[in-house]
Amino acid sequence: MIYFFSILLIFILDRFTKIYILKNPSPDIWGGFFDLHINTEMAFSLPITYFILYPIIILILALLIWFWKKDFKKRSILIWPWGMIIVGATSNFMDRIQYGGVIDFINMPYFTVFNLADVYISVGVIWVLWYEWFYRKNKNLDKNLTQG
Repeated sequence: MIYFFSILLIFILDRFTKIYILKNPSPDIWGGFFDLHINTEMAFSLPITYFILYPIIILILALLIWFWKKDFKKRSILIWPWGMIIVGATSNFMDRIQYGGVIDFINMPYFTVFNLADVYISVGVIWVLWYEWFYRKNKNLDKNLTQG
């Protein structure tokens, strides 16, 4: 139960911050650290038309949900990062549908502008990769050593 409330909470937090920034496009907080940008491009500003982008996003979301369901049934720790990625991707997709682009507002000069959903996606991807590369790899190595 705590899992679902936690995932719901991070979704609400992302949506709230985006709506707040839309209503206050350039709040005078932290010297321009928060600044509204509507990103109509894809990740890394790749220009892709919505005719191609929307089906790709829906396919990726379906795949993510499949991974989440698989790990949920196994009671795997990976339900957390999959949930974070799904929440982030869903929220950004909602932005694209409602506003014609993703609402980005955390301004890192000389780097990029992003939002909380992007943080969720990044943390989730790093978590899954870390698990697959280090934990599962070592677990399989231990299994092979004991059988060999």
